[in-house]
Amino acid sequence: LFVVLAITFFVCGMQLVFLTTHLPSYLDLCGMDPMLGAQALGVIGGFNVLGSLFFGWAGGRWNKLVLLGGIYTLRSLTLAWYFMTLPTPAGTLVFAAIMGFLWLGVAPLVTGWIGETFGLKWLAMLGGVAFVGHQLGSFVGAYGGGLVFDLAGSYTLAWQIGVALGLAAGLVQGGYAWLQGRTGPPRLRPG
Repeated sequence: LFVVLAITFFVCGMQLVFLTTHLPSYLDLCGMDPMLGAQALGVIGGFNVLGSLFFGWAGGRWNKLVLLGGIYTLRSLTLAWYFMTLPTPAGTLVFAAIMGFLWLGVAPLVTGWIGETFGLKWLAMLGGVAFVGHQLGSFVGAYGGGLVFDLAGSYTLAWQIGVALGLAAGLVQGGYAWLQGRTGPPRLRPG
């Protein structure tokens, strides 16, 4: 399950850094006011605080893997909705609020699951390993998005890949949560 968690965390980094790197350029290409990109990133930051608090709270009450699967799925559906329509200032800010709420709510869920599954002794090391996956995804989101744009002349393929991988991550994460529920919770390892 840890490998699945780390791979889906890769997708998390890819989606988020693709947006922070390329959303302002995308809006500029669509003829939107350059200030809208800055406003959207600010809204993402504000709603990220609320989402992180909410998912930290929710992770103490419900299955963390189900919540992670839900975040990846909702993010992907939100990305698809936004990039399949022409951007407007209001639509961009609504998109930013939804994405911000779903932004780093994964952090308390990932670290909470690692702590529950492997114990606090291994939390720092395994959390760091999972975060390496996130950072590799961040590199792919930033560099890959630019590479796709340079080769194709648009961001369409880049966001489609992000949506497809996000939906797959949500399905896999949720599937493992369902499997875990059928076989019982993971046992803590001694030490």
